[in-house]
Amino acid sequence: MAESKITTILLGLDGVVVDTESYYDKFWNQIALDNGLKIDNFSAVIKGMTINSIIELYFAISTPEEKQAIRKASSEMEQSIPYKDIMTPGLIDFIKYIKKSNYKLGLVTSSPTSKVGAVLNELSLNGGVFDTIITSDSIKRGKPDPMGYVLASTNLGVHPSECAVFEDSFTGIKAATYAFMRVIGISTTLSADFLKDYSYGVIEDFKDLEKVKALLV
Repeated sequence: MAESKITTILLGLDGVVVDTESYYDKFWNQIALDNGLKIDNFSAVIKGMTINSIIELYFAISTPEEKQAIRKASSEMEQSIPYKDIMTPGLIDFIKYIKKSNYKLGLVTSSPTSKVGAVLNELSLNGGVFDTIITSDSIKRGKPDPMGYVLASTNLGVHPSECAVFEDSFTGIKAATYAFMRVIGISTTLSADFLKDYSYGVIEDFKDLEKVKALLV
């Protein structure tokens, strides 16, 4: 049976639209240290997970006040990031190509709606650029659960096999794979050598538009 034609592009946010890895690494590794978690490179372990999942799994015995303090600190950190300065190279031209070529475009992220709004506003990508936006507020289970990607395809009225997903994290790649979508790795977080074993193709960023287009055929 022939592969389905790709009609829909789904993007992760962190590590795909904006390269926020260094900010999250510093923040979550410090949180782990402050809370006595004996987990090496904690930020890598939780990458792609919603903050609710992180707190439920790793801070279950913390007091309600401690949990709330983590949420507040996380929100403040996210609001302070200069998103425009860390936008992934070539992204705007890629999005222009997607829209001109009549692909449907979705955003699927483990981040909350408040942060997504701030990022898209700063990058001038609000106002209907995305045909559907799935945030941590849209779903009960974050990545690596496929719920977010399945919901995006449902919202757009397309079959999962018509979707090409750009992801940087292993949890995100697993989520898209479990949703039976074509996964294209972007090596902002993990090495291209690692990603090639788990994805249809790998890119460094969106600057080489011809290479990106070839992965959608």
